[in-house]
Amino acid sequence: MFVNDRLAPGLVEIGLPPHDVYYTAYGDVPQIMVVLDVPDLATLQDVLASRRWQELKQELSQYIEDYQERVVKANGDGGFF
Repeated sequence: MFVNDRLAPGLVEIGLPPHDVYYTAYGDVPQIMVVLDVPDLATLQDVLASRRWQELKQELSQYIEDYQERVVKANGDGGFF
């Protein structure tokens, strides 16, 4: 499976280890949601601008539709999800 074999290792490689993965079996919400814990905004900006991130997203697009990204500042620790 792409998520386990390519996406997750690729995210770790670029400094975005998955924090949580949610799968929704029913309802009008995203079916799969991956939460990435990033220590600071500079790291996040570097990763999102990287060629490797673009490659991972391109490969992911072969398997999904209606892809969305959202950045949320975490409460308390100053990190980003």
